[in-house]
Amino acid sequence: MAVTSIWPIKSHLETVINYARNPEKTIEKNYEGMAALHKIDNVVEYAADNMKTEERKYVTCINCREETAVEQFMETKRYWGKTDGRICFHGYQSFKEAEVTAEIAHGIGVKLAERLWGDRFEVVVATHCNTGHYHNHFVLNSVSCADGYHFDNSPYDYRRMREESDRLCREYRISVIENPTGRGKNYGEYLAEKNGKRSPRGTIRADIDRAIAVSISWRGFQKEMETCGYEFKINGESGAQLKYPGLKPPGAKSFFRFHKLGAGYGLDDIYERLSQELSRTVPFPEEERDEVLRHRAKTQPQYHKHMTGLQGLYIRYCYELHIIEKHPASAKRVSFFMREDLARLDKLDAQTRFLGKSQIETIENLMAHKNKTAGKMDILAAKRNELRNDLKRVSRNGDSADVEAVKAQIADTSAQLKTLRKDLVLCDAIALRSAQTREELEWLIDQQENNREEEKQYELFGRRGRTGRENDTRGN
Repeated sequence: MAVTSIWPIKSHLETVINYARNPEKTIEKNYEGMAALHKIDNVVEYAADNMKTEERKYVTCINCREETAVEQFMETKRYWGKTDGRICFHGYQSFKEAEVTAEIAHGIGVKLAERLWGDRFEVVVATHCNTGHYHNHFVLNSVSCADGYHFDNSPYDYRRMREESDRLCREYRISVIENPTGRGKNYGEYLAEKNGKRSPRGTIRADIDRAIAVSISWRGFQKEMETCGYEFKINGESGAQLKYPGLKPPGAKSFFRFHKLGAGYGLDDIYERLSQELSRTVPFPEEERDEVLRHRAKTQPQYHKHMTGLQGLYIRYCYELHIIEKHPASAKRVSFFMREDLARLDKLDAQTRFLGKSQIETIENLMAHKNKTAGKMDILAAKRNELRNDLKRVSRNGDSADVEAVKAQIADTSAQLKTLRKDLVLCDAIALRSAQTREELEWLIDQQENNREEEKQYELFGRRGRTGRENDTRGN
């Protein structure tokens, strides 16, 4: 049984191909972004990584050479005058565990690439052997080396890829999914879940589960979701239900269709789940607080410095995430896009502590601190190079005591460099993140203000309604 998929790459080609071949430099930082393999500047290097391909035994190139694949891809684009837009396509073919050997998996992958693209496109095929199941990666040039036409990756192309893969599986007597049901995950979702992170659809599914758990009707469910900032698109202008109803999280550009969220999350599935006997317990209840008797203290009040700038921004952001309070927060009180940061609490915590420790309040302070840190690193790096030269000299002299002393100095210098390097990374991360954090906070404050205004209007009209009914009662 083989599962297939393919998607376009729009970044820099050289980085993609280098990524597929040497992921040690990029896997960690790219996986954090939930879909790093989609960056073209890393795809081919990832596909041809030595460890994953058993020392490159299972790497085959069609219409190009592995060593010059990047140059040949770009040369084809320049020749046909098509160097912009989609740079290449990254596909994969995954086999059921213990159903094939690495050799068979690679043979199937090469045959599939030859049948689909071998007469027109340059392709790199690599079989990864580092997981519990073998899988092939394909890096396909977006421009044909034969006629200069683009590869469209249309629904027909995807269907043909699946059909050819199934045909090859039957030839090799490998099981095939004859009647596939449901919607599979895209590769970004797969990678996110594999690395213990939550994809946008995963977050939506979790919110739906929470809302259902505290609702007994569709209206109650919808209200819970709207409290989290969701918008619904169920009916058209005529009032009839849309063919593909959907919902949109706050901050999202488009709606997510219910039927594409997975089994159990279609509109009919949600109706069915709501009709069943559901628990009314809030999924994340607030911690109960014991009543405290308060007494007026005969001491002078303590005044705390009001934090502004970047420090204040990050502290407020942590407050809105409910990670600096003693009492745990209900999930519905945290906005959708902020909840994505809950998966990166360690980084957010490190950035907040760094700003407080370094007393950085503005971007200018941050850049000055970064430049100062970079200067210290240059000095330490030069010092370490001198120590390494000293180590060679004392090693030739054969004095073990001097050797150990120099090694200790090198280790101490390296430790200092490591600390400074972390500070440098934090500076870059904060500079990149601060603008987005400010926008999200402004949006959230506007939403809170709107909600308060709506509640005031609701209470006002509610009181008027009750007064009117009381007058009617007295009149009768």
